[in-house]
Amino acid sequence: MKKRIFKTNIRHGNNMSFREIRDMAKGNPGAFVQTITDAAEKGQLRFSDIPDLKELYRYTADVLVPVNMTDISGAERAIKASAFPILTGTLAIAGIQEAYDAVPSIGQDLVTEMDDNKKITTLVNLETLDKEVDEVKELDDFPEVGVTEDYVEIRHKRNGRKLTISAEAIEENDAPNIIARINKLGEIMGEWEEEQTLQRVTDHYGSGSAPTEPYAYRPSGTGTQLYNATANNPGTRAPSGTRVTSNALEDETDIDNARTVLAAMKNGRGKRIFIPWSDVYCLVPYAVVGKASKVFNSEYVPGVENEMSNYGPVGRWHIPPERLLTTPKLDDLSTSAWYLGAFKRQFVRKWKLRVEYVTLGQDTQAYLNSRVAFQARIAWDMEVGATDYVYVVQNLSATTAPVDE
Repeated sequence: MKKRIFKTNIRHGNNMSFREIRDMAKGNPGAFVQTITDAAEKGQLRFSDIPDLKELYRYTADVLVPVNMTDISGAERAIKASAFPILTGTLAIAGIQEAYDAVPSIGQDLVTEMDDNKKITTLVNLETLDKEVDEVKELDDFPEVGVTEDYVEIRHKRNGRKLTISAEAIEENDAPNIIARINKLGEIMGEWEEEQTLQRVTDHYGSGSAPTEPYAYRPSGTGTQLYNATANNPGTRAPSGTRVTSNALEDETDIDNARTVLAAMKNGRGKRIFIPWSDVYCLVPYAVVGKASKVFNSEYVPGVENEMSNYGPVGRWHIPPERLLTTPKLDDLSTSAWYLGAFKRQFVRKWKLRVEYVTLGQDTQAYLNSRVAFQARIAWDMEVGATDYVYVVQNLSATTAPVDE
């Protein structure tokens, strides 16, 4: 059955009727707001569809329509605002969202998402303290399983950008420049989100050549180096450490070295943990993705006659293309360091404030001060942190950690 598409009765492009828009806004203001919102959300109406901003302003600036605003307490307030910023602001937000969604990213594959409105989120790890009793004799009391609490902190990082469109830009119908700035706003947000996520997953600052804030791993609230080549660091559950030095990604032996360190990781009882290989991802910089692809796509071990590769297409430890992650942005942090592990089991991306879009129009103080026709603002508060240290291994080509440049 063919999918039915509902469209606004406001005509687009050169056929757009400003009088229809004005009549709808005046005759049925509530329906006007809903129609514009629905059309923008469905991609049926965009800023580029407006043929003449100056004419739109002339027809809608003096028409008031009802909108709901959420105040700082979370309560909704009904106010009236000019139809012009409501229309242009809604279309600007749609453009920002579209540009944000278009930014390529792999960050979502490396973290588990969560929402928490606190500045500092405390995540408790419950470590089982077994008595290691092999057998309970008849009539003997069953030993109590103790529980000790240790925790990690996930902090927050507030960010945002603002776009201001002057009345002069509207009067001069400077739509191409306005659209370009709208697109850039969404692109900037998408870029920052991806870059911050990669910095934390690699613990670029905390595990760099000179460890410093911000640390990705904060046990008991203390910033701690996440990737360390020293035994029993950052804790005793990593007997071989969490970093493998002199392990450039060249062939299957390098994957073996990283996998051996992962296999040595322990749980709270001091027993080895089992990480299903289906949960394991390989994160590599763009500079070495070609070598990584050869390792995971070679059916046989290079240079060895008729020996099947454990990491090839039919190998026991094969990593398919969707779990071999790369981005040129990783090369800004290091062109050789690569990572192997179950990232989503170790890293959390906490949103204190999901992406928030706000627009204001010419009926505000800004218009009185400097003839601002409308403003669009995006804001977000997000941080990425490690909840543990036993699920991901960092691999260096030599012995020197990435340098913060």
